[in-house]
Amino acid sequence: MTYIIPSQEQARAGLRAIKDVLTSAGPLDEPRRAAIAAVQRHLLHTDLDVDALAPIAPEELARAVGDPALREQLVNGLCAMTLCGERIDERELLEVERFAAALGARPDAVRQIHRLHERRLLLLRIDIARNALLGKSVRRMLDEGGVYGLARNLASFAGLAENEPVAARYRSLEGYREGTLGKALFTFYRANGFAFPGEKRGVPEGVLTHDLSHILAGYGTDLRGEAMTIAFQAGYRRENPFGILVFLLVQLQQGVQLTVLAPAQQGMLATPGLADDIVRSFVRGTGMNIDLMDDWDFWSVMAVDLDELRRRYGVLPLAAAA
Repeated sequence: MTYIIPSQEQARAGLRAIKDVLTSAGPLDEPRRAAIAAVQRHLLHTDLDVDALAPIAPEELARAVGDPALREQLVNGLCAMTLCGERIDERELLEVERFAAALGARPDAVRQIHRLHERRLLLLRIDIARNALLGKSVRRMLDEGGVYGLARNLASFAGLAENEPVAARYRSLEGYREGTLGKALFTFYRANGFAFPGEKRGVPEGVLTHDLSHILAGYGTDLRGEAMTIAFQAGYRRENPFGILVFLLVQLQQGVQLTVLAPAQQGMLATPGLADDIVRSFVRGTGMNIDLMDDWDFWSVMAVDLDELRRRYGVLPLAAAA
């Protein structure tokens, strides 16, 4: 499901519902206020005074938003905005459920915010990994190398063994011409001190798309750059893009460790301007004409110039996305 641009009337109705959810347990906190402002600026292209918005009944919202895909997107948005706060209150969950019931939409994100609130963190981690992060990549590793190949990938990541043929293939990128995706990947890994897939402590090949997204988008590896890269991935994702946003917000706003590949962070939206950067990066991703997480064969384009790939895939220049 790609992002659907709502009409101005639908955007107003959706913002009224967001306000109802986020103020059901008290006044808007600053992270959520910043997130709403960023969504208005870059996604909805509205400039409504949130404080002046009237409440909306679930039935009125259902009349305003009839398209099933847009309804699901809106419920996902309610969940994402709930995660932007400093904490989740049970009253907010009840409001999300009321709107979800009226719209006839209950995406994965509804279940996930409940699990976060209940601190059922093991189930939450499995849920998010299965539905947003690892599904196709793990299946691809199984298809290409079978159970043995998957085990070797995981063993090298754990530092137990080295998969020399895989590691050698990535080291060979050093010989690629400057300006190509392959040479940029080699430089990115060496500059950041990362181990290549196949090397001890190297990431599994199935999650390499994240690092290639860093390179194509031009984002760094600090907290801001990581958040922008994940949002960029959510934007170009055709299947469950909001699952990626839930991962981002749970890991870096709510402070729950979901992956061993990066540390958790609590309260990232307190960083000035970060909400704007995240939403802009998401919008930048939506402009792409390819889902890099959908079995993209990156080896087939390692020798292609980065500038050509960005044109081919519809990656807007950083300046144009600002």
